[in-house]
Amino acid sequence: MIDLENEVAIVTGAGHGIGEAVAKLLAENGAKVAVTDVVDGREAVAESIESAGGSAIAREMDVTDPEQVEAVVDEVVEEWGAVDILVNNAGVFPAQELDEMTREDWDRVIDVNLNGVFNCTEAVLPVMQEQEYGRIVNISSASGGHIGWAGTLAHYAASKGGVVGFTRSAAIALGPDGITMNAVIPGMIDTGAAQEVSSEEEIEAAVGMTPVGRQGTPRELAGAVAYLSSDLAAFVTGTTLVVDGGYTLV
Repeated sequence: MIDLENEVAIVTGAGHGIGEAVAKLLAENGAKVAVTDVVDGREAVAESIESAGGSAIAREMDVTDPEQVEAVVDEVVEEWGAVDILVNNAGVFPAQELDEMTREDWDRVIDVNLNGVFNCTEAVLPVMQEQEYGRIVNISSASGGHIGWAGTLAHYAASKGGVVGFTRSAAIALGPDGITMNAVIPGMIDTGAAQEVSSEEEIEAAVGMTPVGRQGTPRELAGAVAYLSSDLAAFVTGTTLVVDGGYTLV
């Protein structure tokens, strides 16, 4: 069993989808969870955790705003006295043809998906360094270097590839402080996001190329995050854990 009893976690983009599943699973395993997002769903997620007997607070947090991120981290420390786990999940997934992509399109995706990871990491580091303990898990994507998928997602792929590079390099710097940093690489996860950028035929073809023969669930991905957030993974850092049903093998 994964034991996160009394651990304090911040999960970004936790108002729905993967982030919601991560927040709930961390709470099920004993963590106190700050459910952060810019969407209204964060309140419902926190209430669901509380109703199930867990501890949660909901906070609006735009990961592209360093001042707001720092303020939320300060609130969490004031509420619970620590930040042990950070899950950088917040992201945007817009489809845009490369020859129609504007600088604003590009900058928006990089700002949320990559700069947001840095902003949140920067905000929790002083706390984790003082504790001499921390677990940081970044959500990347199979499109960030493992596969070329959907030519309309060049900015998304670049941002998620950047997350992997940041994870590997930062892990070297953070190791002496007792902080691990790892990335999870989702494949086809059934959150509804794929339907926004791909046709049903394209999704069916991708599922057909997946050895397990289906899309993954957000909870299955959350399991990998929970493992990397726990002491079971104390000797794991700078790695990428692929959760894709074998899709990137073929």
